[in-house]
Amino acid sequence: MSADVLNTVTAADVSVPRQRSLRGFLAIPQGGFGVGLLLLLLVLVVIGPFIAPDSPNEISDQPILGPSAQHWLGTDSYGRDILSRVLHGGASVILLPLVAVSAAMVVATLVGLVSGYLGGKVDSVVTWAINIALAIPSYLAVLVVVAAFGGGGAVVVTAVAVVYAPYITRVIRSATQAIAPREFVLAARARGETLGWILFREITPNIGPTLLVEIALRFTYAIMFIASLSFLGLGVQPPSANWGVMVAQNRALLLVSPVGVLVPALLIGVLAIAVNLIADALTQFFGDRIHERLMV
Repeated sequence: MSADVLNTVTAADVSVPRQRSLRGFLAIPQGGFGVGLLLLLLVLVVIGPFIAPDSPNEISDQPILGPSAQHWLGTDSYGRDILSRVLHGGASVILLPLVAVSAAMVVATLVGLVSGYLGGKVDSVVTWAINIALAIPSYLAVLVVVAAFGGGGAVVVTAVAVVYAPYITRVIRSATQAIAPREFVLAARARGETLGWILFREITPNIGPTLLVEIALRFTYAIMFIASLSFLGLGVQPPSANWGVMVAQNRALLLVSPVGVLVPALLIGVLAIAVNLIADALTQFFGDRIHERLMV
């Protein structure tokens, strides 16, 4: 009984009302605080372009101004309003990592499920490929992709997805191997269910907690990774209003006008912290539910 509960979330767990589950998740300090921070940033990203006082790329003859009534956060070296660029620059910081992680998750989930369930030669080939991929430093792999195809958002998203897919595949493969020998999977096989049915109707719902936690963790890493690439000039390219690009362009003015660096850097940090807190809360939430099943 105990081993079964540790391997998966049972049907009784799934039957818990969604509202109760959401309240339980938000009751965890990290979950409530992380969700609150993330919602604030999402509101900023959504309404920011509509309330920005100026165009993000509008150049004026007043460069490197400090905060004032006209420019609340001052201007950068090109005379562009920093507040306007901050309000326009969050969408790509959130969207690019989300697309990259989603693409990696789709591919990795499919490969991990097939590898973990079928085993044998298929699993050996996948494991061999994962080990080779994980042996290559992430930044080196991205640099190779960027050197071959050039910079830009689409290339960075593809590169990050390729880099993270092996990590996610390894996790999904291990979770699938823990579920594959279970009675309900064996019963589905005995009924003659198709491979797709077994993978997506029997196994996938039972590794849902693992998928959610992995998505949250990889999203955190992708935010910092893509922001770093933008800072290095390998991601979103100037003059785009992107928080990572803003940090890179204004770093020379750190001692003269630090607002242009500190504000976007702080927002990137807050976003990463919010997602990381949510990931921690998810881990604790599902761990507590498994513990409750053990006590029954």
